[in-house]
Amino acid sequence: MTRFFASKEAAHRYHTYRPKVHQVAVEWLGKHCPAKRWRRGLDVACGTGDSTVPLLKLCEYVLGIDASEEMLVFAREQGLNTRRASYDGFNSPEGFDLISTCMAFHWFDPARAIRAYKGLSSPESTWLIYNFGFAGHHTNTDFNLWFRTRYLKLFPTPPRNPMASVVPRDDPEISLIAENRGSIPVNFTPENLAGYLCTQSNVENAVLNGADYEQIRKDLLAEISAIAPGPYEYTFSYEIHRYARMIRAAERPEPRTNCAAGES
Repeated sequence: MTRFFASKEAAHRYHTYRPKVHQVAVEWLGKHCPAKRWRRGLDVACGTGDSTVPLLKLCEYVLGIDASEEMLVFAREQGLNTRRASYDGFNSPEGFDLISTCMAFHWFDPARAIRAYKGLSSPESTWLIYNFGFAGHHTNTDFNLWFRTRYLKLFPTPPRNPMASVVPRDDPEISLIAENRGSIPVNFTPENLAGYLCTQSNVENAVLNGADYEQIRKDLLAEISAIAPGPYEYTFSYEIHRYARMIRAAERPEPRTNCAAGES
């Protein structure tokens, strides 16, 4: 699968133009796991660190991991504890009580990811998997028509996995705590909206295939500037799961007896 957001320029765009709305994760976990505070938190595919920051309010210790060193530069500038690692290429002697992943699970191999998450979890852990997405203008039908028939035609969405129901519902070790979807209003200037669209994998895919990023940005800005400004709709969806590791027969301790040798 094509590796997006790995270049220095792509990381800078991502850090600059993606809406900073990740604190809603604190609200979701507070609602469905009231009065819960975790000892160790892991942000898988933390990117530039926007999704890692909310975990600082929820955990005593937080680590963010990402496969892109260029993305991690911006996370470290925020003083975040990070390590370069892929979702299935990281091990920790201590498990994590909370594992969070934003805008990334749909790029993973699901079965490999579930095995990796289990291996990284404490015997009992909470998993939060969530996504954001751009859904167009709140009321302007002209913009939404442009978005569907112009932008998405020029820059189709690259193949990826579904964003919903990503964790197996028939796994006895995993139980669904909550799931929900909705939207958050966000305001973009034309410049910021053109910049944001250029952070999407749609445009990133075109750039990786030889298109000129600066020309794309200029063309988008010219077209967007002729349409009314926000508010725009930024959608979200999330799943919160409880992982409880089952003790296999091979892991069970030998039965103990109070009888000494030779007694009956």
